[in-house]
Amino acid sequence: MAENPKEGPELSSRLKKTNEDLRHLQDSVKTGMINVKVLMDFRNATERARQASVAVQQWLESQGKGGDPYKLMEQVMRQRLEMTTQLIKDVTSDLECLDVDFDTPGLPELNKAVRTLVERLSKLFPY
Repeated sequence: MAENPKEGPELSSRLKKTNEDLRHLQDSVKTGMINVKVLMDFRNATERARQASVAVQQWLESQGKGGDPYKLMEQVMRQRLEMTTQLIKDVTSDLECLDVDFDTPGLPELNKAVRTLVERLSKLFPY
């Protein structure tokens, strides 16, 4: 818990404001202003930031009320998996459209990370 008892509520209030600011920012950037892929990436990133902000806020509130904030971990993991699934779908689409190719920076690291992920998932979902 925060060392100063006022820090929790103040931080929670700032997180609420940040969440509202991110929502307004999402609404401000419209289709037609920028490339659709850039717009979608922006909206996904701001939505993820909002979700993380809410999780921190809920954690602080639960902790402040003497509850068990670790109960929020299931929600955090679910959101992380949803985000990862969407990113994988987006990169798959980018590969199919040839927006990503062998020369795209970061592709070897992605390949390595995906192979490691497949290894770990195969323990949960054997063929």
